[in-house]
Amino acid sequence: MADAAATTRQKALSLNLDGTTYGAFAEIGAGQEVARWFFSVGGAAGTVAKTISAYDMAVSDALYGPAERYVSRQRLEAMLKQEFVQLREGLETGLSSDVRVRRH
Repeated sequence: MADAAATTRQKALSLNLDGTTYGAFAEIGAGQEVARWFFSVGGAAGTVAKTISAYDMAVSDALYGPAERYVSRQRLEAMLKQEFVQLREGLETGLSSDVRVRRH
């Protein structure tokens, strides 16, 4: 069975143990389920910096700017860009205890 495809559990654990993988999960569809796998297999503290699900369109717009379609490549790229900027700023300046919603 060495040729068998890796299971979801194996893939998530492999990423959790990879020291070069770290960041945020911004949900657009099944993101909560994907993030759940990283938490359930162990080692997520080295992988997952943050997860967020913005189901409400008004909240999504406030976080990532307006979009024509909410489940789209455009929205996903806006989410990833914004989450990366916030993660990087937080790591560069030291994470504060207050949570801020930024409009860009």
